Amino acid sequence: MKDELDNSVSELGTLLGQRLELVGTLASSLEASRLALGRNDAEAIARGAAHQAALCRQWSCLEDQLRAEAAWRRALPGASPAIGSQSAQLVQEWATLSARIRYLTRVHWSLLRHMQRSLGILQRMVDSCAPTYTPSRAMESCEARPRAGG
Repeated sequence: MKDELDNSVSELGTLLGQRLELVGTLASSLEASRLALGRNDAEAIARGAAHQAALCRQWSCLEDQLRAEAAWRRALPGASPAIGSQSAQLVQEWATLSARIRYLTRVHWSLLRHMQRSLGILQRMVDSCAPTYTPSRAMESCEARPRAGG
């Protein structure tokens, strides 16, 4: 029983460490994408979004594993909620990363909103110029009529 509990604590600690590493990678990817957003680099934005989506899928799978491990630990008699001496450090690192991710997502949201407004202005400008470069209906009907003597 003691060995099962020790293995569970070790497994939980490993999963929590992996979660911190994965979320740290996500934060770094968001920072890199922030620079791409500032430069309006569409290719880098797309690469960053794909990378972040893959990281989020990995994170989701890891969270499923953590939930399963936590449920298994709760089922063990005498299991304590703490994961050992590293728990305070893990909690602190998680809080720091959480704050960093929240900040970066707010920055992304702001940059994307600004980019959307800029694209809206550009779209209205293009739409206002469209009549100038589109053949008029009168011109189209003249070209469609057969010419006399032709």
